[in-house]
Amino acid sequence: MNKKGILLLQTTTPEQIKMLQNIAPNYEIVDGFTKEAPDFPLDDIEILYGWNGKIGNTILHSPSSKLKWVQIHTAGVDFVDQSLMKEKHILLTNSSGLHGKVITESVFGMLLSYTRGIVGAIKDQPLKKWGGRENIMELQDRTMMIVGAGRIGIEVAKLAKAFGMRTVGVNRTGKSVEHMDVIIKQSEFIDHVGEADVVVNILPLTKLTTYFFDQTIFSKMKKTAVFINVGRGKSVNTIDLVDALEKGQLAFAALDVFETEPLPADNPLWEREDVLITPHISGLLPKFNSRLFTIFEENLRAYVEGKELPRNLIDFERSY
Repeated sequence: MNKKGILLLQTTTPEQIKMLQNIAPNYEIVDGFTKEAPDFPLDDIEILYGWNGKIGNTILHSPSSKLKWVQIHTAGVDFVDQSLMKEKHILLTNSSGLHGKVITESVFGMLLSYTRGIVGAIKDQPLKKWGGRENIMELQDRTMMIVGAGRIGIEVAKLAKAFGMRTVGVNRTGKSVEHMDVIIKQSEFIDHVGEADVVVNILPLTKLTTYFFDQTIFSKMKKTAVFINVGRGKSVNTIDLVDALEKGQLAFAALDVFETEPLPADNPLWEREDVLITPHISGLLPKFNSRLFTIFEENLRAYVEGKELPRNLIDFERSY
């Protein structure tokens, strides 16, 4: 019987590899991150740590694969074949919970750059122009609507409360969430979006959230509203967003994620002064590798003992 393998497709240190060997002595620890062709039969890989489209899909789609669990390195899981994983009874876990604080910092960095006139000042500086003092706003008593009231949404709401904002969380069930003054169901969002001064999109990408933000939603927003997207690019219809900005249906958009990345040079968003573009950096975390390994380590200990994985197990019915 061939030895089972754990294929590493994520950066790991020698100390971490030694820890994995101690936790799972009956498994071969296989380097797939620095080696393009792992020196181990791919069909005997039982666990993937990280994801590489070429290798991952080769293993996943092999009819003789022994793959049983994938620990992915991202929070979003829309780029893997969840249907096939469900069919083959393969477990999938993600990196959810690692990005809350840094994404929150980005949300408020983008928001304050607009409300406090910083975006305009940066543009005016090369022109030696002293202006942009008439549209300064404050966040006190403003309403922030957080669409996707999960772990990241809670962190955003917590900081919003520190600024004296009213927080409205939007989730699938309508269940109460910490730091939210009000919770509404996702299905009722369109009836309430007009109350928001700031709309923050943190939705995962599922069948129900693909192009969730479209012309219908944008047409209901306040003309003075700010829209921030740090969720998934394809949850927003970019053409509809540009059209809504053109029509003055909202005031400003700050976008960190896009339908196509990198954002193509001919995309009209680049030319708009009422849009702030950041290159998918809101979730970047200096200590990401060590924090991701902590999730994998905890899950691996449970896995080798035959227990349910305790961290971030994906529900294929909900896709998160």
